[in-house]
Amino acid sequence: MATTLEAMVEAAKAVVPAITADQVQAKLQAGEPFAILDVREQDEYDQGHIAQARLLPRGLLEFRINDVVPDTSTNILLH
Repeated sequence: MATTLEAMVEAAKAVVPAITADQVQAKLQAGEPFAILDVREQDEYDQGHIAQARLLPRGLLEFRINDVVPDTSTNILLH
C-alpha cells in the first residue's frame, strides 16, 4: 500500500489513464459519449471551464456522482 503522497500519485497514474486536451477535443468532435466532470471549486470553474463540463467539486464527488452520472457504464473525464 502506498504510504506517501508521491507513492499514492504514482499508484493512481498506473491505473487511471490520462488524455491530452487534443484527445478530448477529438472525442468531442467524434461525438463519443462520455461525461466531463470539473472537480475544481466553483470560483475556479467560473473563471473558465470546458463548455460540456458539469461542476462537481472534488469534496462532493463521492456523494453526488450517482446523481450526476447515473449510468455506471459511462466513461468519465475528470478535469
